[in-house]
Amino acid sequence: MDEPLRRRATIDDRFPRLYWRLDQEAWRAFSRFGTVHDLKAGEVLFLEGNPSISLVLVMDGELEVVRGDQLLAHVGANFSVGEMGMLLDRPRGGTARARKPSRVLELGREDIHRMQEQDPVWSTRLYRVMAECLAEYLQAAAKEG
Repeated sequence: MDEPLRRRATIDDRFPRLYWRLDQEAWRAFSRFGTVHDLKAGEVLFLEGNPSISLVLVMDGELEVVRGDQLLAHVGANFSVGEMGMLLDRPRGGTARARKPSRVLELGREDIHRMQEQDPVWSTRLYRVMAECLAEYLQAAAKEG
């Protein structure tokens, strides 16, 4: 009797609904390529208008993003910030600072390129995280507008 055909495993099989499942394994993998920062409440992560050379994943805590005096977003654990400017090579669209003590993982362009070369599965997962995060932001903006 013929053996049933095995379906090839995909990234979706290994990491279903990735964005909400940034477990310890994901943080360890991403941390091999980026830099972890512990921020005090009120500490600025990046300034509006500066070059967008990295994206930031919030591991724990909460950030706020402001443009001038206007609050743009609260960014909690398992969310990213700064990806749009980095991907489009545009200046930072706002200032990000910690609302409370926070731990973040910063990944620069070079870190991401290195991840793509050395660990393409985790690189794919990172891009999926960014895509899902951007989709969440767009959905929230559509509800507001």
